[in-house]
Amino acid sequence: MVKEINILDLQIGIAGCGEMGFPMLQVLLKNKICAFGHDIRKSLEFPDFSESLIESKKQFFSMCDVILSVVRDEKQTLDLTEGDCGIFKQKARKYFLICSTLSPRFIRDLKSRAPKNIIMIDCPMSGASKGAREASLTFMVGSSKDEYTFVLPLLGVLGVNNIYIGDFGSGMTIKVLNNFVTSVTVTAVRQVLDCAVDLDLSREQLLKIMDCSSGQSWFGSNFGKIEWAALGYSERNTIGILEKDVEAYLDALKILPDTKRKKECLDLQKATIASLRSLRKII
Repeated sequence: MVKEINILDLQIGIAGCGEMGFPMLQVLLKNKICAFGHDIRKSLEFPDFSESLIESKKQFFSMCDVILSVVRDEKQTLDLTEGDCGIFKQKARKYFLICSTLSPRFIRDLKSRAPKNIIMIDCPMSGASKGAREASLTFMVGSSKDEYTFVLPLLGVLGVNNIYIGDFGSGMTIKVLNNFVTSVTVTAVRQVLDCAVDLDLSREQLLKIMDCSSGQSWFGSNFGKIEWAALGYSERNTIGILEKDVEAYLDALKILPDTKRKKECLDLQKATIASLRSLRKII
C-alpha cells in the first residue's frame, strides 16, 4: 500500500518551525510542494509565510497527510502525539516522521502506544540550520524498507545523505551516538580556543591548523559558519540541545548490562554534560 502512493503528491506538515523546521518548510514551498507549518508561535511571527502556518493543531493534523516532527524534546513530542488534539486522536491514516533527536527508548515506547492508522517512522537528521537552509541534511531512517522507499523522495528534497539504518529505533540510536561525538568535540574545541588566548595564541590560527591536521573536526572546521559556535550555555539554545542529546544517549544505554565499559561511557557522558554547562560566550 505504501508503494502505491507518491509522497510528494500528499500534503506535508512541519511541526516545529524553529531554526531547523522553518527553513525546511521554506525548501518544500520553494519546490512547489504543498506544505504547511505549525508552531507554538503565532503565524504573524513568520512574515511572508503566514498563509502557510496553521496555528490550530487540530486543523494542522487534519490538513496534513505526512507530518515531520521537528520539535525540541520529549515533552513537546508527547504534546504533538498524545496531547490535546494530538495526532494519535486522528482517525485518518497519517505518516509521522520523528526528525527530532530523542531517546531511542522513548520513541519505541511511544510507537507501542500509537494507533494503527498512525505510521511512525524514525527519521532523525543532521546538518544544523545551515543544512536545513541549503537542503543538504542527512537523514538516518529506522523503518521497514517499504516505508523507507516511500519517504525517500521527500527526504531527497530536504537532504543529500539519506541512509537506511534498520528497524524503527535504529535511526535514533545511531543519531544519539553521532551527536555524543559532536558534543565531545564541541567541548574540546571550545576549551582549546580559550586556552589559546591564555597562551598568547590566535584562535584563528589554531582553527586553521586544526582544519589541516589531526585536530580536524566538523565543529572546528565550520566554526565561523555555525551560528551558535561561540555561544554560552543556555537551556534554550543549541548548546542546551546538545545537552539534551547527551542525556538521550544516557537513556539509550540503560538497556545495556552493568559492565566496566558501560560505567566508563556514563562517566564520559556526565563529564561532557558538565563541560557543556560550563561554556561561556566567546567575546
